Order: sequence, then structure tokens, then C-alpha cells
Amino acid sequence: MSPFVPISLAKRKVNDGRRLLAAGIAVLFVCVTFAQAYWKLLWGDEFVTLWIGQQRSFAGIWRALEAGADPNPPLMHVLNWGSTALLGTGAVAVRLPSIVAMGLAVACLWVFLRRHAAPVYAAAGCLALMTTRGFDYAYDARSYGLLMGCAMAALLLWTLSVETVGVRRLLCLMGLGLALAAGLSSNYYGVLAFFPVAAGEIAYGVVTKKWRVGAWLAMLVGLVPLAMYLRLIRTNIAEFGPHAWNKPQLSMISDSYVVIVEEIVWPVLGLAIFALWRDRPGRIKRPRSMFPVWERAAMWGLIAYPVIALLIAVFGAGMVSPRCAAPVCFGVAILGTVLLARYATRRVAAVVVAVLVVWVLAREAACGYVLIHQRNAFLHLVATAERAAAPDEPVVVGDSLIVLPLHWYGTPQLQRQIVFPVDFDAIHRSESDDSGERNLWGGRGGVFPVVIAAPGDVLREAQEEIVIAPQDGWLARLMRARGDELRELPEPIRWDRLGGVFTPLAHEETRMQLAIPKPASKPR
Repeated sequence: MSPFVPISLAKRKVNDGRRLLAAGIAVLFVCVTFAQAYWKLLWGDEFVTLWIGQQRSFAGIWRALEAGADPNPPLMHVLNWGSTALLGTGAVAVRLPSIVAMGLAVACLWVFLRRHAAPVYAAAGCLALMTTRGFDYAYDARSYGLLMGCAMAALLLWTLSVETVGVRRLLCLMGLGLALAAGLSSNYYGVLAFFPVAAGEIAYGVVTKKWRVGAWLAMLVGLVPLAMYLRLIRTNIAEFGPHAWNKPQLSMISDSYVVIVEEIVWPVLGLAIFALWRDRPGRIKRPRSMFPVWERAAMWGLIAYPVIALLIAVFGAGMVSPRCAAPVCFGVAILGTVLLARYATRRVAAVVVAVLVVWVLAREAACGYVLIHQRNAFLHLVATAERAAAPDEPVVVGDSLIVLPLHWYGTPQLQRQIVFPVDFDAIHRSESDDSGERNLWGGRGGVFPVVIAAPGDVLREAQEEIVIAPQDGWLARLMRARGDELRELPEPIRWDRLGGVFTPLAHEETRMQLAIPKPASKPR
């Protein structure tokens, strides 16, 4: 027997194991994302994406963004336009760009890890990503799934450009520029993707004494869309900044790690502490990491996302939220894989993979449970509004989260009755946030399909009206000031279930009320 047969058999087993793990992760990803995308109701921010995409032209989308209908660049809306034009406006079709983008992110993470680690370790890293809240943006029709997909694609293409030569390197650098540009075109915080690449490139130059002009040119090309969006950025900062819900706060950093990365951050942190203890001075050190120092520098750039995002917000943007730093999840997943590959045997890693599979399934089942209850509660709310409102009676909505979903899931009769009054002076007197109203006001008269106008144009002085709004919000105060009596309707609506999973369908204080006008005084 040839001495090469055992070696070939071993390679075949490795390849089979790699394919099996990759196929398993792919199947798990498809099942989770499509199931959640199907059952989860579209929420207010997703309707902003949908209706801007329904302008059916780039010029129309751009006009909507210039008017302030959404403080984001146009890529997500353009992709949504294409997806819904091909597949209709069902929930899965609306969310398909995000599903594809997150699938790209997971695939890029797998390839990135597999280049230096055995398949079982790479699988652990991909599954760790899928336990995070950042992964939820795979089935959310907003820009954050694209933000994550482009960030991970840019990182992988940069690392491949380090290892390849000739035409392959050129193609990788071209792809790097395109991925960075696409990230900026999906969310302005796509600019954060430049920092891990730049950190890795600087580390590579310091270690190897080779300075690659091509990589910096690719990053420069990736910045080109920013010049196109400067006007939109200035408009958004001026319009949304003064009363934004997401003003920069120091807590944004901790929320990014604890809320977006979620519970997986703790085992990875524990593993990092163990590594520091294990490699303390005086101990026999383990062999050096299989991941080169420049890739680890890029990894720390990803982990630093929340800090960099906050600094950008403080010194310029004026608005930021933890979801803008969602690619931090990749950094934590890569760090966990690096440490696991260094300190754990493959058998231990296999146990970790099994635990992570159960973790992903349990987490998604819990999310699905919450989302189904949210769905049932909201559809019950819609049915209640349809029963409570007389045919010619306005349904006055003063909650920016609820108005577009109520219109979408309501009957044609209810859709015609819905009005959304906006009075920014009244809002600013009682509330610190007007972001939702700014979106809707920017899309009035052509983008969003509901009547959006000043209160005096849509409220009726001498007629009862159904009001769905916070009980002590600006609209309720305005209606009481003009003499209306507001009575909460005694319908058993589960308002507490409308919070969903990071995708609320109503504000906590919102209730359905009947506005009874002040009786007309009798003439003497």
C-alpha cells in the first residue's frame, strides 16, 4: 500500500469535516433568518426603508432623503427597491437585502478564521457571532445588516490582499475599495470600517517594513461616496441633531458591548482574563498565535468600534447609537476564536461548538416567542381600532412608531381614517425627542401613505376621535388644552407585548383613547 494513502485519507476527513461544519452553519443561518423574517411584523423604521424604496427611482429616493425622510444614505433603499420589485412587498422580500448581507458577513468571517484555524474553531467563531444581538439585524430592513456585511467583507479582502500577488491582489484591493464604499453608502458610520483596515495595514508596515500604497489608495477610493453625501449629512445633523433620541452618551460604549454583543461577551472576556493569567511573567508561554500581528491589530480595531463611534459623534456627527457599532460583534467573535484556538484542544472546541448551537437555537426560539406575542398583540390592536372607529371618524395617531404599521396592517377603511398630526413647537415643550416625527414630516405628501399635517388641518373640533398616542404626550396635552376629554378605551390590549426584540411597535406610554369634544355652550 502506498505510504501516501493515510495522508490522503486524513486530508479527506479534514475536508469532509470542514464542509460538514460549513453546511451546518449555512443551514442554521437560513432557517433562523427566514423563519424570523417571516413571522416578525414589519416595524416603523422598516416602513421608512420600504416606502422610500417604493419611490422606484434613484432620483425619487434621493429627494426623499434630502427632505429628511430618513437620516441614512441611499444604498439600503435602492436594494429594497430592487428586492420588492422582484418579489413583492412581503416581509421576507423587504428584509432580503439584510439577510443576504448578513449571510455574506458570516461567510467572510468563516473564511477569515479558517485561514489560520481548524474548522471547529472557525465554526465556534461564526456561532458566537450568531448569539449576539447584532445578528438580529439579519432580519431587519434597516442599514445595520449591510453595515456588518460590508465591514466584514472589507476586512477579509484586505487580509487576502496581504497574502496574494499580481492580479489577485489587485482584485482584492478593488473589492476592498468597493466594500468600504458600500458600507458608507448604507450607513454613515460605515466610516468605522476604515479603522480596522488602517490599523492592520499600519501594523503590517511596521512588522514587515513594507508600505503598500495600493491598500491606502483602495481606502481612498472607498471614501469617495462621502463627498457625495456631505450635503445629506449636513442636512441630517441640522434637522435631527437638536432633538435626536440618540445623542452621544458615555453609556453608548457599555451598551455596545453588553446589549449588542450580548452575553457572549462574558465568556470571551473570561477567556481573555485566563489568557493574561496563563501568560503572566514567569510562566512558560504558549506558542505564538497563528493569527499574524496585523490581523490581530485589525481585530482590536473592530473591538474599538464603540469608542471610535462615540468620538465621531462627540466631535462631529452629534448622533450615535450602539447599533451603529454593531460590527464590534465580529471583533469579539474573532478574539474568542483566537483564544480558543490557542488554549483549547479540538475536542474541547467541539464541545464549545455544540454548546453554541444550543445557545443559538434557544436564543432564537426565545426571540421568536416574543415576536409572535408581539405580532398577536399588534394585530389585536389593529382589529380593535377598526371596531372602535366609526366609518367617518378620524383615527388620530400621535405615536411615530405605530402609525405606519397601523396603516400597513389595517383595512382600506382604517387606512383612509388615519391622520398623523405634527406640531414641533408643542413636541419640544414636552418631549426631548422628535426623531420619528422628523422622519414622517420629511416624507409627507408623497413618500409615506398617511396624512401628515399640522394639528389644525387634521383634528376636528366638534367630533369624537379615536386617539392612539402617549397618555401624557404632547398630542394628549394639546387636545386637553382645547377642551377635549380623553378616555382610555376599556379594550384588553397587551401594550406590554409591543416592545418586541429591539423593534418596538409602540412607545410604552401609548394607549388607545376616545377624545370627547367639549360641549358647545348654549346661547343665553
